Amino acid sequence: MRRASAAALLAACVLARVADLPRVEGGRGGRLEDVDDDGDGTSFGWRRHHPRSHPELLGRPCTLDRADASSLTPAAFATRYQRPNRPVVLTGLASRNAEFRAMCHRDALLERWGDAAIVLSTANTHSYDKHVKTLREYAEHHMTPQTLDARGDETLYWFGDNDHGEWAPHFERYRAPPHVPATADVALSFGVGGPLSGVPLHVHGPGFSETIVGRKHWWLAPHAPKPRFDPNATALEWALGWIEAEAARAAEAGREEAGASNDEDPKKRRDDIAKTPRADDAPAFFECTVGEGEAVYFPDGWWHATLNLDESVFMSSFVNYARDERARDGDATLELDDLKLELDDLFEL
Repeated sequence: MRRASAAALLAACVLARVADLPRVEGGRGGRLEDVDDDGDGTSFGWRRHHPRSHPELLGRPCTLDRADASSLTPAAFATRYQRPNRPVVLTGLASRNAEFRAMCHRDALLERWGDAAIVLSTANTHSYDKHVKTLREYAEHHMTPQTLDARGDETLYWFGDNDHGEWAPHFERYRAPPHVPATADVALSFGVGGPLSGVPLHVHGPGFSETIVGRKHWWLAPHAPKPRFDPNATALEWALGWIEAEAARAAEAGREEAGASNDEDPKKRRDDIAKTPRADDAPAFFECTVGEGEAVYFPDGWWHATLNLDESVFMSSFVNYARDERARDGDATLELDDLKLELDDLFEL
């Protein structure tokens, strides 16, 4: 009998246990009817979600380029996206992080790290307020579906502020997208979010964000013009407001429906974005749902908001391309300060 690899064996065990996962409800009043427990109701132990109260969040068009990571060479990526400062969704990354994904199974994370302290941020633009809780407490009491009666500065969210020393065995198993330069300075940021949670509009340096488990919807827009928004609104509140505003703009432009259908040519939709009239010089946002085994490249200085459609696990790689360019130019005088890339310093609001 052929010996199965440890990763494959673990993955098989993970899938076998999905249907028997214990769940503890808590947190902010998630509607039970919003959760789809039928069929494929979970993914690696994390609950899939169907927002029946907000159906407009599903089936959104993808107006970003999508490229198979195995077909897009690093050189082509740099030429088409990184240097022109353009976003793209990279697909086909699932097998690259199969072992890491198995380690992110809900049971596996709670068994290994459930009692570890994690730093939660408020889910608003500035994310200044921090709270320390155990991963188990967060998973069991702060991950019910986000509702509209809570503000971002009242909602706790786990993304970043990781203890890389304590969590080294976990981070070491993650493989960043192959388009991250080997000579670049990279800061990894790991997180888990409940359904309809996320971070509203913010801006920082460039990088990649890979969805390990679940689905995450992204909105991105160039740095200028600066969008108008409430920094204390939740990502859900902002997203629903944006969709409503887009529907109004589409109606004014003579569209029969808000947004494009799933069958519409993505290139036509991208071209139409620039032609749709927008009030108050509002920026034209690109959007796309990034699924398991996919990563979005967010360019330097682009505004973006994220909304988890499921209980989602994700890893971001913030990239210091300046160091990579100096290394390729043969500059051997890199100073330590040039290499320091603290996540708190990435936000330039």
